[in-house]
Parts: sequence; C-alpha cells; structure tokens
Amino acid sequence: MTVADEPARVALAAALDAGPSGLDNFVIRGDALVDAELARFDLVDGMALDVAEDVHRFAEGLTGRQFLDYDPSYQTSSSQVLVERLTDIPELAAVDMAIRRGDVPNDAGGLPVVAMAHSLGTGTSRIVAYRLKGPGIATRRSRGITLIPRDGIYRPIDGDVLFYEPRFDVLACGEFAYFTTVTLIQTKLHAPDKARRLAQETLITVTDKILIDGFAELEQAVMDDPTMRAKMAYVARLVQSEPDYAKNLTTESLIAFAELYPDYDIPLSTVDGKTALRFDASPQHRHQIPRLLADDYLHSYLTDRNYEAGSKQRVRA
Repeated sequence: MTVADEPARVALAAALDAGPSGLDNFVIRGDALVDAELARFDLVDGMALDVAEDVHRFAEGLTGRQFLDYDPSYQTSSSQVLVERLTDIPELAAVDMAIRRGDVPNDAGGLPVVAMAHSLGTGTSRIVAYRLKGPGIATRRSRGITLIPRDGIYRPIDGDVLFYEPRFDVLACGEFAYFTTVTLIQTKLHAPDKARRLAQETLITVTDKILIDGFAELEQAVMDDPTMRAKMAYVARLVQSEPDYAKNLTTESLIAFAELYPDYDIPLSTVDGKTALRFDASPQHRHQIPRLLADDYLHSYLTDRNYEAGSKQRVRA
C-alpha cells in the first residue's frame, strides 16, 4: 500500500457504490488543455448507454489493480494503476473543475479537439473518464473527404468528424487522477514538476563522486529536456534495484572508460589540473553524460563491435 492508496481507493469505490448514472459528454477544444474551451454534447440513447457502460467498466477495472503513488521512475505492469492528486496536474484540474461546476455551453465546432470526456454521477460520486488527443480521437478534413449516403447520394461532411472509442487515458474521481501510463503526465498533461525534481535529485546523488565540468548547465538541461529526464528516471530505477551499481559511478572509472573507448566520443576536459567529464550542450553531445550514467553501451561478442544502446536487457549467468 502506498501513501495515496487507501484514500484514492476509498474515493473510487464510494463513487461506484453510489451507482453513478446520468451520462454527460464533453469536448475540449484548443491547441492544449491550458487554453482549451470546454463544450458539451449529447448522444442518441442507445450509444449513450454504451458509453456509460464503457466508463463504468473502465472505473471498475481500476479498482482491481494495485494503486501506486505516481513516480516518474516507475515502469508499471498491467496489474497496477498510478494515482496523482489533481492539484498536481493543474491543466487537467482546471478542466475537471469546469466539468463538475456545470453550466457548460453546447458544442458548436470550431477549434481542434484536444480531448474528450465522459462523466457519470453527481457531486463527490462523479467520475470523469478522459481520452486525450491521439490517433483516432478527432479528425479535420485534410487529405480525404468523408462521405455519407443520403437518398442514394453521397454527400461530404463539413467540419469535424469526432470518433468515439471505448478507451480512456485517465479517470478523475474526487481529488484524484488515475492512469496507467507513466509518461502521461509529462507528455499529454504537461505537468513535469515531479519528473524534474526526480531528475535533479538523481543527478546530484549519482554524480556525488564524479568531477563534471559544466555541472550547473548539465543539471538545468536534465531538468528541462524530457529525453534526459527519462534517462535519469532509468538511472534512478537502476540505483534503486541494484545498490552496487552506484559504486561504478566514479570519476576514475568513467574517465577510464571514456579514454579506453574514444569512438563513443565522450567529451573530457581539465578542472584544476584534474581530468573531468565535460558537459557539451551541443545537440550531438548533450546526452552523453546521462547515457554514460545509464551504461548505454554494449559489446557484441559475435561481431566484436561496440554499440550505443538505450534499451537493453541484462543477461545473468
């Protein structure tokens, strides 16, 4: 059980026990959630029943999983769900608050659709399932022309075509957001603060015994660059699962590796007469130190070749 496990589980279970009904549907239009416009729409009765069942089934499915506090370093399994307080996801929280407040205008088209939402219930028992922008959520007529038959004549559809699929990215209930994809918060919900903190803390911890020329610039880059943040999350998992791994992260061992394998082109410099790793912010070199910390290098015994490999699986004898 984690810190958020019990209250998050209780909130969702209570909402489902209340038998939420009364489907409301919304589109969120704009370039991103931060400046989005919320509008509601209705569905024909038969489809409304199907969507309500989909939302209820999605919420019920989450209750049977292990609840974990969101941590950017996690790699979740199909039996786990991540939980984060809505207050830590401000863009989603603003949209969710508007949905719960009500008095939303009817959809009249216009801006591109960035998300869809479907809610069941009222008050504290209300659950809202969100599908965020991605393949198949909505399309504007660009390359092809969508035609529908009317009295034997196929006529083009003007404006947006909205597609529904019974697949949701995040569920909101009470003060919590529930989701299964660890990168969702950073990539689609634009709330990277926790990932930034983890990247910074991991970098400071694992480089404690490493001399780095340009450390301040590296620290800022690691916090700002999503790819580098992800790499530091991987390093955090390595150090947590294999405490002895950190023993290899010393100035002497890393400098020796860089000098022994010059083809990897790891920048070095001199600081106070001592050889140090050098952070080079140029595009071809900015990722070198995080890669080195993550041991992103392989040797093939078959072909006697060396490789950079960001994804690998350790083989144990």
